[in-house]
Amino acid sequence: MTDRSDVADVRLTEYADLHGCSCKVGRSDLDDLLREAGLTESRDELLFGVGEDAAARQLTDDLALVSTVDFFTPIIDDPYDFGRVAACNAASDAFATGAVDNLDCLAVLGLPQELTTAAPMILAGIADAIDGMGGVVAGGHTIISPWPFAGGAVSATAPPEELLTSQRATTGDRLYLTKPLGTQSAMGALRVSDDEFVDVVAEAAGRSVRTIGDEAVAWMTTPNRAAAVAARDVASAATDITGFGLVGQAEVLADNADVGIEVTRLPVIEGTEGLSALFGYGLEDGESAETSGGLLLSVPPSHTATLESRLDDAGVFYRQIGRVTDGDGVSLRDPTVEPIARAER
Repeated sequence: MTDRSDVADVRLTEYADLHGCSCKVGRSDLDDLLREAGLTESRDELLFGVGEDAAARQLTDDLALVSTVDFFTPIIDDPYDFGRVAACNAASDAFATGAVDNLDCLAVLGLPQELTTAAPMILAGIADAIDGMGGVVAGGHTIISPWPFAGGAVSATAPPEELLTSQRATTGDRLYLTKPLGTQSAMGALRVSDDEFVDVVAEAAGRSVRTIGDEAVAWMTTPNRAAAVAARDVASAATDITGFGLVGQAEVLADNADVGIEVTRLPVIEGTEGLSALFGYGLEDGESAETSGGLLLSVPPSHTATLESRLDDAGVFYRQIGRVTDGDGVSLRDPTVEPIARAER
């Protein structure tokens, strides 16, 4: 296997203009694209599909197959960690539907010719992450590409009655988030190389930029599998927080369920709120792009105690961040910004 020292000087992020899930096509543009392509109609063959985090097809009375694909440009320079983040992010779309069993991944990788020495470590990161989620890399596809990217086509199974979508959030539900926000700000700070600006970034962060970055990587490489298992049979709806950011993903939940979303709390990686203000990422407004973020769960009040107990038992971070209303769209009600250090999980 390739040693990390063989690619120690590689800076993957320098080969892309957009990083991580910020390379994702914007929600309004994506809606227009799907409409123009005629892909907005539901299909009888599927339990759910376009417009959800993943697609689901019922195979038998007690088995459904969930499939999804996700890949993105580097958000971090270390090839192995890039692979781990990419794998967790891809699997998260399946986990958001409650499908956690029989996990398979077909790895997807594209690299410029001059970065091919990084390929073994990226693939090793993907394989190790999938293995840690109880899954297996079953194959994949690799190409030469001017911008590097990595991810995978993921499949998993679940009983049909245990599947979650974004369509069933109900007025009165409480909203839970299972990872803090701020990955875009943390990774943006790590990419700063201008000596004069480094001091400005450090002052805005208020703590070690390296520590903030390490914590962000730790969150991004934490699978959402345990959170998905905890949410089974108690959540009414779910999605995961990725490139659209918290508000963008909450808008999907609101639109698909014809409800309103009210956000009252924003847990963020400590230090990223100052970095976001410096970079203009909009973290304090829930607008920053997130990569491999947590699950956003809509839970009836009668089930919140059960969910919290399960998450506590599994060692999963969570915060109740708002509620579902009978309005429409997403509103931030002077949300409390709560800094989270990794030790507080």
